[in-house]
Parts: sequence; structure tokens; C-alpha cells
Amino acid sequence: MKRVLAPAALLLSLAGHAADEETGPGASDFAASKGADAEAQLHELLLKQVRTIPGTDTQFLIGGYLQLDGIATRKRQEGDEQDTFIVSTTPFGPADHEYGLSIRQSQFDWLSRTPTKIGPVWTRLEVNLFPLDGTTALTLNQLFARWDDHLIIGKTYSTFMDDDALPTTLDYNGPSGVTFVRQWLLRGSIKLGDGWAIDASVEDPQANLAAAGGPVEVTTSAKRPDVAARVRIKGDWGHVQLAGLSRRLTAQAISPTGPAERGINGSGLSLSGSINFFSDDELLFQLVSGKGVGRYFNDPLSTTGLALESDGQLELVRTSGATLYYQHKWTPSWMTVAGGSTLWVTTDGVRPPDSLRQVVYASANLIHLLTPTLFVGAEVLWGEATRVDGATATNLRLQLSVRYLIF
Repeated sequence: MKRVLAPAALLLSLAGHAADEETGPGASDFAASKGADAEAQLHELLLKQVRTIPGTDTQFLIGGYLQLDGIATRKRQEGDEQDTFIVSTTPFGPADHEYGLSIRQSQFDWLSRTPTKIGPVWTRLEVNLFPLDGTTALTLNQLFARWDDHLIIGKTYSTFMDDDALPTTLDYNGPSGVTFVRQWLLRGSIKLGDGWAIDASVEDPQANLAAAGGPVEVTTSAKRPDVAARVRIKGDWGHVQLAGLSRRLTAQAISPTGPAERGINGSGLSLSGSINFFSDDELLFQLVSGKGVGRYFNDPLSTTGLALESDGQLELVRTSGATLYYQHKWTPSWMTVAGGSTLWVTTDGVRPPDSLRQVVYASANLIHLLTPTLFVGAEVLWGEATRVDGATATNLRLQLSVRYLIF
């Protein structure tokens, strides 16, 4: 059951692994939602359920799943989004309970493979019903073309994140402190042998942001695309990845002391990976820190990444995250994923007292594969938000999910 958060969705894996009745589903797979493991499972399905476009050598797979989530939350979150657990929206005052049903995680997938003289060309489409504004509407998650393992262009997982280290939660968004972004990019890859690989990309900066806190209004815009690179080693024992990110923004703040504008260089580093235990268990981890990289985290604790110094100059805040999850398979049809994550902001500048300083996210679930195309699961989630002034607020959620595979 590898890989969510939050920000999830790809149960096409069920059919691919359940077809092996002797061994059952893979070690951490049968409820995989997104990330590298889910993509690999979709490729397996292409081989098992393959169809060919008449008159061509192009193989394709069309599939997806229907999912129903039942959610009970102790405190209704601030804002319109109630169907995923976002700790930064925890109310600090009295709030009503929240109960609901959602089909928004339901997903549609397309995958194709066309052999050529210079290597296979893949295409990928993924949509679900989960825009993060509380509505139920078609949302494009991935749309890309890939030439073998060398080049990819389109919308997919950012190079700065580790799509091999995403814990699978039933909650759509997932752990607060993990990096997770799907955006438009151009990425090149070099395989070095013995499990080593290097990837580098230019990516959509998504920097046209506006925020207000107290008497300060801040707007940002991008000067160039974000640049990301990573190196990873992968083997039977698991994998380790080191990733870096570079950004260039222009920020303008309007405060009682007047307007201030500044060109800002942002950067971040991430160390992540997975370690295999026994035959089926995995420990997943990630440590991330950077200035001006807040939007790359799963929880929008600091999207602008800016604070105002006492002299009126803009300062980049440092946003850091730590995530640790353990994935255990009890039997071929029962599994659990449990762990925690935290995300925090540090700065010497001025931020409003009611701004958030830190969030903590923890979850544990139990998932059962009933049939090769149907699973049910239950998950308990807890979160705590802390403000600059020291005030804290907590929230608790129970989620029950049923997912049915169609293809």
C-alpha cells in the first residue's frame, strides 16, 4: 500500500496484484493511491489487460475506480474544503461537528505505450473529482508524454518530491510535512546503472500569489521557471533520494510603512527514502527544508513564504517538514499504514500573531481487500495547529472508505 497522502488515488493496482492468487497483492500495494508505486501498478495492468489500437502497435489501458468516503470530524474545518484533512484549517474557536459522504476520490485513467526505433513512447492521463475548493468537478492530475526513461513533458509529479516515499493514507491529501506537487514540467533523466539515476527539470513556478495578514498585503510573481534536480539510488533494500530546488520570485508588500518590493531567490533541499523490512514492510521517511518553497508541501501552511522585517524589508521564511510512516502487511489481504508528519515555519521577521507556526498530522488505518476489485478501509486522523502567539488547536477525524475498481 505504498504512497498516498494526501494531498489520493490509483486502485488499478488491485486487479494487477490480485491476479496472482498464490502470493496475493504486493507488499505495500493493494490500496496504493498515487506516486511511483501506483504508476508501476498501472503499467502492470497494461500488460495484463492490454488492448491495441487497430492498425498500430500502440497498446493502451482505460480504467479507473469508484470510491465512496464517509467522514466524521470533531471540528468543521475553516473554508470550503471538508473532504480531506488539512491541519492548517483547524478552527481555534468553537466549531460544529462535520459529517459527510464524498465520491470525489473516484478516478479515471488512460495509459498507452507505443514502441519506436529509439525506445517506447508512453502517454498518461489521470483525472478525478477533487479540486481543493470543496466542489465536485473533473480535475486534471496528470497529462504527459514520456520517451522511455529519458524525457517527460506535461503535467506530473514534481522532481523536488519523492513519489516513491508517499505513504498511502485513505485521506486524500495526506501528511502535512511531505512534499507533493503535480505541475507542468519538462524533465530529463539519466540512468547511471546499479540503481543510480539523476533527474533535472524546469517547472511551472505557480508563483502568482496574494496573501494578507493583519495590516500587510503581499503579492508574488515568478521571474523564471522553478528548477529542480535529484539523485537517487534504488535497490532491493529500498531507496534514498536527495533533491534540490531553486526559485526566483518578485515580491511586493504593502504595509503601514509603505510599499516594499524585492527580488528573492528561494531554495530547498530534501532527503527521503524507503527501507524494506522483512518481506512486505516498509519504513518511509522525508526531511525537507527551504526558503520560499512553502507551496511544495502538502499543507498550505506558508504558500508565500514571506515575512516583514522591522525595517520594512521582506524576508524569506524557512519552511521545514519531517515525515515518518510504517507500512505493514498483516496478511495478503489486510494491511496497515501508520505514522506522523510535522511542518513548521521559522523566521526572524514579523508575522501576525494569529499566523500559523507549526502543524502536526498523524494517522493510522486498517484496509481489507475483499475481492480483486473491491477494498474497504478505516482510518483515524489527528492534527494539531500552533500559532505564532503560542495558541494551539486540535482536530480529530474518522474516515471509512470503499473503493471499487473498473476497467
